[in-house]
Amino acid sequence: MKDVLKNHITDKLGRIPEKLDIVLDSFEEIPAKKNEVLLEVGQVCQHVYFLAKGCLKISSYNINGEESTTNIAFEGEWRTSMSSFVNQVASNERILSVENSELLRINRDRFLQLSQDIPEFEYLYKGLLEESYSKSTERVQTLMSMDGLDRLKWLLQKHPLIFTRLSNRLIASYLGLSEATLSRLKAKL
Repeated sequence: MKDVLKNHITDKLGRIPEKLDIVLDSFEEIPAKKNEVLLEVGQVCQHVYFLAKGCLKISSYNINGEESTTNIAFEGEWRTSMSSFVNQVASNERILSVENSELLRINRDRFLQLSQDIPEFEYLYKGLLEESYSKSTERVQTLMSMDGLDRLKWLLQKHPLIFTRLSNRLIASYLGLSEATLSRLKAKL
């Protein structure tokens, strides 16, 4: 599983970094079963996860307890509850394994230490922050500026893999639609 992370880091940097073995040894391999909770709302996030295989869903809940899927991640992606991880406050998000997954996780203290000690790892951390911000901003802009059909087309163009691996209920939640609305919109494509 660490070979997947090694290849990912090498691809991101365009070369094999000098202290790659130290970085790889800092990650713990974690198998996660389908529907396994990795972080619950109210917990302080202590880990960053790299997906070697599988799918994660990040959700938040409104005051009525209704779930909204805010983020989905597949192989080769990093995920955490960014605000909770960075600020060490209770998370308003839940991280759940949607499929049987193979994850590599690193705890916060080790992650920050590597960022301080190894410039290449700091570069990866900066990239993780930028990606997190960019994806969040893009999703908010999509939900606010597009109607349901345009959101569906956007998702088909941007992330076609989602439609082959996830349920309509989960896709509808991610798009801010009801499942019935998603079915009607799919028929228009």
